[in-house]
Amino acid sequence: MMVVIWVIRDAFKDMWEDLWTTLACNLIWYVANLLVVPGPPATLALIHYTNLLAHGEVADLGDFWNAFRHYWGPAWRWGGINLGIIAFLLSDMVLTGQINIGLWSPYLTGLYVALLAGWLVWQFFALPFLFEQEKMSMRQALRNGAVLIGNNLGFTTALIGLVLVILIAGTIAFMLSFAMGAVFVACTANHAVINRLETVRKTR
Repeated sequence: MMVVIWVIRDAFKDMWEDLWTTLACNLIWYVANLLVVPGPPATLALIHYTNLLAHGEVADLGDFWNAFRHYWGPAWRWGGINLGIIAFLLSDMVLTGQINIGLWSPYLTGLYVALLAGWLVWQFFALPFLFEQEKMSMRQALRNGAVLIGNNLGFTTALIGLVLVILIAGTIAFMLSFAMGAVFVACTANHAVINRLETVRKTR
């Protein structure tokens, strides 16, 4: 549990050291996702920016914009898969609620909710791997993310639970999660992946 707290602490530290850039990147990310088309590139740019911070490098808004332009293609290859799976699960949830299938309805809805949550957690760990690997391969990142989760179930559960608690508390407390939530999640994801990779290297 202490490792999870250290990961969260380091994420907050990164955000606090350049608060204005954090706020700017977060706002750009929200606007980009509302516009849909620039959403995936903005997400990958946010992961790249926070990955630099997690490695102790100096990063600014210019790094975010450079990544936004440079990773447009890979971002939409990921975005197409991501949006397709999310749309499929959400549409099935809606259809399940509209079709009368008796006692099975709540169980199927619960299954789709669990699958959606699992997919989002998988993305949480997979995206940082894009910038930790030798080449930007989404397939390899997804594989690495799955291995990380499978080998660190306790760490994953505790970290995701704490992140959710912080986001909920931040929403209640003056909408702080809206102002900084996306950067917080990206920072935490990068620090979590880097922490697990360092642990693996130490055991070899």
